[in-house]
Amino acid sequence: MLPTPFINGGDIDYSSFNTLINHAVKSGCSGVVTLGVMGEANRMLESERDKVIEYIVNSVNNRIEVIVGVSSDSTIILKSRIRSAQNLGASAIMACPSRLSKPNENAISNYFNAAQETSNIPIVLQDLPTESGVHLSAELISKLCDSFPLIQMLKLEDPPTPPKISSILKTTNKKILVFGGLGGVFFLEELGRGAAGTMTGFAYPEILTSIYKKVISGDLDSARDLFFQWLPLIRYENSAGISLSIRKHIMKFRGLIEDASVREPTPTIDDFTLNELLNLLSSMHLK
Repeated sequence: MLPTPFINGGDIDYSSFNTLINHAVKSGCSGVVTLGVMGEANRMLESERDKVIEYIVNSVNNRIEVIVGVSSDSTIILKSRIRSAQNLGASAIMACPSRLSKPNENAISNYFNAAQETSNIPIVLQDLPTESGVHLSAELISKLCDSFPLIQMLKLEDPPTPPKISSILKTTNKKILVFGGLGGVFFLEELGRGAAGTMTGFAYPEILTSIYKKVISGDLDSARDLFFQWLPLIRYENSAGISLSIRKHIMKFRGLIEDASVREPTPTIDDFTLNELLNLLSSMHLK
């Protein structure tokens, strides 16, 4: 999950985008996601979105997949964003149900029907009730998959995620690929429940890909040891409300981005939190 790097919270830093993409490829990621919640998509102009998509697709240069967030509370905007993403070369799109004062199954179905009719590339259904206010049951997810075959993947961020993964895979008869998120806090358990991977922006993606490879190869003890070795930082980075700012500061610490700023009113961390973070990184002997 790519953050959007800014210069002092203003202009987009495309050079840092390129560094992030190259690191994702080097780390063994199978794809990148742009213009999601952690990409501060809701802080960006429509004109900026197209420039970002075009830059990322060109920078990736077919090395890995490019998924573009297209969520909107407006069906018209959703369809426009889908057209732009696929015209600019996206591999897939990601959409969260629109926010409604009274969420209902018909409205959700109509929303994804619009996506299905507009798109000619796969859809990632994002289950993120803290953002959308919409709670998707395993049964509703199964209905959406049956009705709209372009929905081939699910980004699950409705905790507790491990038991919900089991329920979804059983209800859908494993016809959808389920990916975790939420910073990777339950990544090991999610893989144990049958998750296909994770879509998250942890600042050390090479650790997550390593854990994944160990699990797939059957080396569960090594996977568990590595996960728990990094869990303190995964936990701290996932601090509610300020996780993006923490993540950006770690990426700056690593030299992956030049500036850790976020666009207002996205909250930034204070000096005390930054010192806590630097002490944690030091205690883990990280560079």
